[in-house]
Amino acid sequence: MTHTTESSAETTAAAATELPVSGPAVVAHAKGDLRIDDVPLTAPAPDEAVIEVLYGGICGSDLHYWLHGAAGESILKAPLVLGHEISGRVVRAAADGSGPAAGTPVAVHPATPGPGTGPDAPRYPADRPNLSPGCTYLGSAARFPHTDGAFSRYVNLPVRMLRALPETLDLRTAALIEPASVAWHAVARAGDVAGKTALVIGSGPIGALVVAVLKRAGAARIVAVDMHAKPLEIATAVGADETLNAADGEAIARVQADVVIESSGNHHGLASAIQGAARGGTVVMVGLLPTGPQPVLISLAITRELDLKGSFRFNDEIDEVITAL
Repeated sequence: MTHTTESSAETTAAAATELPVSGPAVVAHAKGDLRIDDVPLTAPAPDEAVIEVLYGGICGSDLHYWLHGAAGESILKAPLVLGHEISGRVVRAAADGSGPAAGTPVAVHPATPGPGTGPDAPRYPADRPNLSPGCTYLGSAARFPHTDGAFSRYVNLPVRMLRALPETLDLRTAALIEPASVAWHAVARAGDVAGKTALVIGSGPIGALVVAVLKRAGAARIVAVDMHAKPLEIATAVGADETLNAADGEAIARVQADVVIESSGNHHGLASAIQGAARGGTVVMVGLLPTGPQPVLISLAITRELDLKGSFRFNDEIDEVITAL
């Protein structure tokens, strides 16, 4: 008797016609109200593929929507499916023939850039679509109606969001592609870091990825800061040369970093970033601060002529990250 085994791609493609009409999804309803809801799987548009979500990373914004009902200036006004750090496989290709075929492993660029509407729409640089006022993002309450995310079994996504991955890339690792792109963009905002001293405030997932990107970019000395031992262990494993406890303000001030990446997302971290920067240095703020005024003493930014830069999401860096992986 001869046994035949379908490839994973063939099996997935064969199952494409058997998609359910609904499935479980992680939904934030309000502050402290997180549920697993059964949500409908609607018919995809002609340029949309159906993705089976296999891995998802939990972003800080996902936690903020759940715990606080808001992420920065984005406030929940209705239930929101969370999730934008995902990897998976195409189970049904786009009907218009564009994009990857069924069975293809993919990562996702969650943004849909778009200009604002009306004569008073905010202006933005054309080469920085992440700043476009009409931009939407999977799993974001920045606009209303909100843009549902991808923490569900299946999700319809436009093919322009999809990035085909090599079969050799582990899909669990691939779930880090989106946050790694955020880190890559933050380091790019700092300029050329080769041969420089870099200080990373906050060594959580984004901070650890920033350390790895700084190492790849040629930083000569990388100092990682956090309140807890485990994040500092991870930072060391991915390239930090030194670690400091966030409570040791004097040690942080002595670093005198050419480049500081603030990834903690709180005003204490931003104060440490300013104090740890060398005169004429650059501070990149990638950690999302809470909404409202922040009690940060910024006089040193004036007297030391520090360049304070924001870093928001990313653009095409996702393709560089995939190539690097």
